[in-house]
Amino acid sequence: AAGRLEAEGDVFHVSVQQLDAAIKESSFDLRAAVTPNRATYARAKSAKSCPMLIDSRGRILKPNLVEGEPGALVGAAISPGVASGRVRVCTCSTDPIAPGEVLVAIVTDPAWTPMFAGASAVVLQIGGALQHGALCAREYGKPAVSGIDVMASLKTGMQVTVDGNTGIVRIDESLRRSFSRRLSDRDLQGVEA
Repeated sequence: AAGRLEAEGDVFHVSVQQLDAAIKESSFDLRAAVTPNRATYARAKSAKSCPMLIDSRGRILKPNLVEGEPGALVGAAISPGVASGRVRVCTCSTDPIAPGEVLVAIVTDPAWTPMFAGASAVVLQIGGALQHGALCAREYGKPAVSGIDVMASLKTGMQVTVDGNTGIVRIDESLRRSFSRRLSDRDLQGVEA
């Protein structure tokens, strides 16, 4: 690029057509082409959740969610079944999880697979029907829901029921009251996927 880009990685913020134009015409301003795409990338990188579906025009498609009742979190059903248990929020594949606990994580990868064996259910923040966590949950016969802001909504020790048929995670009412000092009403009423 002969100094025509500010940083090495900026080449990923231009299209193939723009690169071709820059090769053919040395006066083509690559830096100007990078600026809007870099801003779009920065917005996407700072997002707290990952969209379940994006169409070919870049529009984010969201399911029509039913408003959850108090103490119910509404997400996407990714593995069928219903199970209850105490939440275990895990941030890495080596975190301990006791048999019967509900595995709660932002996202999983193949290193997490052994954790599914003893879990009663799975709740994820990111992932769709073909994501690793969904595939493992179905393989192990565990109900699973995704699209819930797990770090803000669920805490280790909470008693929940995970309905993988409807995508609803219900927080047990008696425990909901004991955790209410640490969670806001918004956290306990439902999270938009």
